Amino acid sequence: MHILPRGLVRIRHFGILASSAKKVSIPLIHQELGSLPPEQEKRVLETYNPRYCACCDKESMISIQRIPKRGPPKSKYLPKKVAL
Repeated sequence: MHILPRGLVRIRHFGILASSAKKVSIPLIHQELGSLPPEQEKRVLETYNPRYCACCDKESMISIQRIPKRGPPKSKYLPKKVAL
């Protein structure tokens, strides 16, 4: 059945795949199998330069307009709402 009956909750990850159990279960599984867990590479955060252009490899980008995080950009060309 592809569609669950009404009121039934889908459980996606449980047991060894549950995110809360991974820290405990994965090393235990590797121990039982007799293998070493793979070494994870440390992530290196790169500094972000908003003026860097990936196409020409130069700092040639210019900021034209700053758009706020929420809502559409306000434009002086759009008609204002009129109260009726």
